Amino acid sequence: MIRRRHWPLLALFPAALLAGTPHAAVAGPSDASAEIEKGRRLAERMCAICHLNPGQGEKTAASSIPGFAAVANRPGQTLEGIVAWLASVPPMMPNHHLSGDERVSLAAYILSLSVQDLEPMGRDGATAEKPPR
Repeated sequence: MIRRRHWPLLALFPAALLAGTPHAAVAGPSDASAEIEKGRRLAERMCAICHLNPGQGEKTAASSIPGFAAVANRPGQTLEGIVAWLASVPPMMPNHHLSGDERVSLAAYILSLSVQDLEPMGRDGATAEKPPR
């Protein structure tokens, strides 16, 4: 089940559509949950060996690989930004020939890994709880 903190993802799907990503509109929280689940299955099949390792943090060097949780917790990270990055077929990654729908699903899954109560992951992969407000 999708948590309320993920509901803002729903507002980002139309932005992905406007960015030229073909994808069916998402109508509610259960649809967002289904989208995230599709992205999770894609990630486990195509990305896990490089991006879903326990304790994996942010990149520490040009040749290192960030974990998806670190990507999700980058300041200002958006669905549209992840979709655009995936569409660019980054040279350091294999070309998985993702469709527009697959890019949106994968981006939704990556964003679902964000932890709002933690500071973004640092270069050492560590996180710190945000101080009380």
